[in-house]
Amino acid sequence: MNKKYVIIGGDAAGMSAASKIRRMQPESELVVFEKGPHISFAACGMPYWISGVIDDGSKLQVLTPEIARDKRNIDVRIRHEVTKINPSMNSIVVQDLNTGNEFVETYDALLLATGARAIVPPIPGITSPSVFTLRSLADGHLIKNFISEQEIKHVTIIGGGHIGLEMAEACRHLDIDVSMVVRGDQIAPSMDKDLLEKVTENVIEHGVDLQFETTVKSLEKSDRGLQVQTTAGQFQTDMVIVSTGVMPNAELATEAGIKVGKSGAILIDDHMQTNVENIFAAGDCAEHNHLVLDESMWIPMAPSANKGGRAAGENMAGGSVRFPGILGTAVAKVFDYTIAQTGLTEKQARKIENLGEFETTTITGGSRAHYYPGSTPMSIKLIVEKGTGRVLGAQMVGQEGVAKRLDVLATAITAKMTTEDIGMLDLTYAPPFAPVYDPIHVAANVANK
Repeated sequence: MNKKYVIIGGDAAGMSAASKIRRMQPESELVVFEKGPHISFAACGMPYWISGVIDDGSKLQVLTPEIARDKRNIDVRIRHEVTKINPSMNSIVVQDLNTGNEFVETYDALLLATGARAIVPPIPGITSPSVFTLRSLADGHLIKNFISEQEIKHVTIIGGGHIGLEMAEACRHLDIDVSMVVRGDQIAPSMDKDLLEKVTENVIEHGVDLQFETTVKSLEKSDRGLQVQTTAGQFQTDMVIVSTGVMPNAELATEAGIKVGKSGAILIDDHMQTNVENIFAAGDCAEHNHLVLDESMWIPMAPSANKGGRAAGENMAGGSVRFPGILGTAVAKVFDYTIAQTGLTEKQARKIENLGEFETTTITGGSRAHYYPGSTPMSIKLIVEKGTGRVLGAQMVGQEGVAKRLDVLATAITAKMTTEDIGMLDLTYAPPFAPVYDPIHVAANVANK
């Protein structure tokens, strides 16, 4: 018998689940409610569209509501906000934001794919029309339009994480001056600081005014835009982009009695099932099992949202696929450098009780054979379990060849390989691409000593 499937949220996890359900059950009733005006968009591409590197913003729209309805037979309803879940009645309350009307929708299986939202710190003046966050495709449109219409000369970015760094590069690509105000003492705070010296220098060389250990106290309207008051002084800016992190959209879940983890994101098992029967969760609103720590953690990333949504859809439709977990694998382009990480960093490892003893190894090797033109240095840092040699984490910084090498180490960590195993991996070799002893081999062999 065909069931009725309802999905809350129409981005990566929600539409991956919907597409999987539709393939498995072509005749079942399937409804997706999305609060915003877009579904299934490539959020990670927005800085490159804003900068003009990607010339056509429509390319970021992976799937439109019209295509979903007409070609995939998925009943997508944009600008519809779910305001309540009634698990005992297998129903939800939905508000049509176009008309204001409310109605009740029933379900046999429900997926929460409500994602996450930008954190906006309580700074006086933060609600100014010149202040933006970058989370949704609508946010991207607002920023791009504001830059083009207001002839922006200076942008202030609050926060030094991946999105902030990508937006700094986007603005410099447009020849806009950038000040980046960072509360801590480093950019890319998810990584270890000792790897980032050259990257930080490169950011400054590209004209970004980096202000470390500084916080914004207020944003005040002035004749020239906004006056930014910080703990280190004040300066004028034309617009502000807030990039201080995200938080899970889990309020609907908690109000319905669905358990959340220590992060505030929804707790699920390896089949994407919550503690409430027939209710699943996937994407940036949910925690996942960390493959090194074997405990639930919240690390919102696009790949886990897509894969988790697909797994949830299959299990909702009667399958039994297992989503094993995550490592927090991430990569970012920062001007001339690539930074990447997977598993534990040293500073994470030092904060974890009962982890056991570990050692760190950092090496610098060449991206190509030393005699081949264009070889550039790359640094690799390994976190290794003492005694067993099992690799617990890896970070990499360089100007070429970083991302896919980091993927090798993510695979090795997933497989619980040791430094001895990694040192013997049969990796590709040719002078234009790698030395005969790849930097991965070198890092593993040094750690193995």
